[in-house]
Amino acid sequence: MTVTIKPLAERDFFAWYGLFSAYTESLGLEPTDEQTMRVWTALQGDEADGVLAVDTVAGTVGFAHFSVFSRLLQGDTGFALEDVFVAPDMRQRGVATALIEHVRTRAEEEHRSVVRWVTRPEDVAAKALYERFRATTGDWALYDLNVG
Repeated sequence: MTVTIKPLAERDFFAWYGLFSAYTESLGLEPTDEQTMRVWTALQGDEADGVLAVDTVAGTVGFAHFSVFSRLLQGDTGFALEDVFVAPDMRQRGVATALIEHVRTRAEEEHRSVVRWVTRPEDVAAKALYERFRATTGDWALYDLNVG
């Protein structure tokens, strides 16, 4: 399996949409078409950004969405990793790690100080992955991945 991480482009809508639908279903959500298009529009504009994980054989197998946030007291900015999703049949193959590493590298290139994300406390698999990055956590299962 060879996975490439690439920026989300307008032509990727249908590949993204299939994964996004599976992602929201896994969260027990049923977004309206309007809500889905709001996310897509944000990812195509300046509000948020996204990347896709593409396998040479399986096609588009995962995504990550992230946005910039300000850390006023520290006087810097970070990335809020909003969503990470990998198709269930492609898990345990390093795809999520590649997505997070890509976001971390981009944060470093853009001189962001941190990548931050949250997860559900009961999501043991996600927490195990995130802790491999040596990210810090607090009472709110908030993870900070220092960069640079």
